[in-house]
Amino acid sequence: MTARAGAKSGTFKTVTHARLACLLAATSLALAGSAVAQAAPDAPDAQKPAETPIETAIPVPVPSPAGFLLAWKPMILTYRLDTGQGSKFGSDNFQPLRGLARYTVMAREGTPFFGRFEIEGGEFQTDQKNQFFGSNGYDFAGRVVGGAATRLSAGVLFIASLGVISRYTHGAANGGAPTIGIFGALANAEIEWRIYPIITVSFSGEAAVAPLPYGADKNLGDLSDASEIRGRIQVSIDLARQTSLELGYDFTRWHSTFVNSTILDNPGPGQALVLEAREYAFTLGFRVRL
Repeated sequence: MTARAGAKSGTFKTVTHARLACLLAATSLALAGSAVAQAAPDAPDAQKPAETPIETAIPVPVPSPAGFLLAWKPMILTYRLDTGQGSKFGSDNFQPLRGLARYTVMAREGTPFFGRFEIEGGEFQTDQKNQFFGSNGYDFAGRVVGGAATRLSAGVLFIASLGVISRYTHGAANGGAPTIGIFGALANAEIEWRIYPIITVSFSGEAAVAPLPYGADKNLGDLSDASEIRGRIQVSIDLARQTSLELGYDFTRWHSTFVNSTILDNPGPGQALVLEAREYAFTLGFRVRL
């Protein structure tokens, strides 16, 4: 009996162990199957190449020269009239009654393109004690340009433009600065450098040719050529977020040559007549940025 009981007990333990082993194996297979089922959908994605993100262009705003400027622009005028005998400059006169208005607008927000409209002028008087330089009148110069601005580096802006220019001088001439208008094309380049958070210094140069005359005195003759050269240094001091004080100095040279002129009652009208004005101007004004 005892031997049989021991045999039965050993058999029961063996069967129990076998059942536990089967149960553990089934549980392991179930868990492994679930893990494989969860990982299976992700396996193909892992083999797919990474999608390239779609790039969307974002306009980067360029510092805008847009704004409106009103300024007082007195100048010292020197004038030369030459009939081929090499006359010198004369009449260093101070002209206080002069002004400047300039309006600049951006073509579109977020783009560097702009348009600029400018007019300056006022009294234009030379020394009437000298018959070769006398004039008592006024002049106006207008410019319409279009261009673009771009940032060269932190705080440095480059501005370039092309356009048209016109100047009209009207005077009661005593041998100089007669009545005449000229029209032509110009090119302008400017560098703006912000040297301090509220202070900007700019340097600009301009050159123009104006071979088209209008409204000229009949005895002035035929315009052979006319040109303009201008250089400017300007300091801008921010007074508020959109308002600044503008201080500047300009040098402008107007040069024109005529043929067949009899305005000086010269016996040889075939001689060339040269008129040249040099303007040393100071600018004091206010600019409102837009």
